[in-house]
Amino acid sequence: MKPEIKAMLGYLNSTQISLDHLLKRADHIISKLDSIKINSSTNIYFIGNGSSGEDARIAAFLSVKMLGILPHCSTPYSFTHGLIDALKPGDILVAISQTGTSHEVVESIRLANKKKALTIALTATEGSPVAIEAQTSYILSECVEKVDYKVTGVLGLLYGLWIVILGLAYHNKKITKNELSENLNEIESLNGRYDELVQVTTDWVTKNIEIFEKTRTLTVLGTADISETAMEFAIKSIEVQSRFSMAVETEEFLHGICAASPTDNLIIMLVDPRSEAYSQKVYESIRSRHQKVLWIGSNAPSEGLKLDIKASKYYTTAQLFPVVHACIITWAILKDYGDHGSEVFADYQKRLKVREE
Repeated sequence: MKPEIKAMLGYLNSTQISLDHLLKRADHIISKLDSIKINSSTNIYFIGNGSSGEDARIAAFLSVKMLGILPHCSTPYSFTHGLIDALKPGDILVAISQTGTSHEVVESIRLANKKKALTIALTATEGSPVAIEAQTSYILSECVEKVDYKVTGVLGLLYGLWIVILGLAYHNKKITKNELSENLNEIESLNGRYDELVQVTTDWVTKNIEIFEKTRTLTVLGTADISETAMEFAIKSIEVQSRFSMAVETEEFLHGICAASPTDNLIIMLVDPRSEAYSQKVYESIRSRHQKVLWIGSNAPSEGLKLDIKASKYYTTAQLFPVVHACIITWAILKDYGDHGSEVFADYQKRLKVREE
């Protein structure tokens, strides 16, 4: 087993307990937001790269429901070189960075501070530049990972962002105390299923590994917020398995990409109860064209990975991230993948000097 995969496996096996600890600090996170006021002209910006960007786009759905605000989700470079001009005093910027050292994320906070916006940082790293520069910083130490291929932090930072949104909604009287508690309890309950979902997925992949191994390219589909877990699957399979992969919103797949049918491509569909009926129609259409497709999730057919995904209005991704990571890690263990992507990633980081220590 490659060292990188051994580390990932360790984090996979400890994530549920680690994030239980994080969720127990929700009240403390929420208490620090009591002075932040939201009005009809307030804009919110979620800033993040990679999996932090995935978290931002997932959390945007909750922001719309709880705050009535569609946040601007942006890479830090796009923010510092364009969106910053739209920022006004009293707007809220939430920067998400696991290491806390991404230069453009730090610069986003600095520029937002100069324009008298309210800045919030979510990071795993105490004393990092992101934590120092933000007006309100949350150190989610449970998300510290000493490996390039992140596992715990992907979901942990999302939990932190969900809690921040719920806290802002509560302090601005968008939701009641009971509604706040109900949402936090639901997240905690879904986190309690993490290990179970990992085990079911690991067992299935072990028995069906050749479905993955025979493919040279992957197309991963998901609807709404699940499209970001599809993105996580695609990116991790590039990093770890050196597959050429892409993630597509399921509906967008039908508007052109479905016409592509490269040899040895596998279409993976991530499905939850909300998208099951629609996904069934798409699945049947793909099969009718004799394209290889794998259903992962609710009520999968006999040849798929059937999972007991609980219905959730806002938090389904808490159940799919462990599935995605278990697929990638189990595949890497069985076929000895894992070192190439880390080396390439480190080289780019060094050449481009993206870190600010």
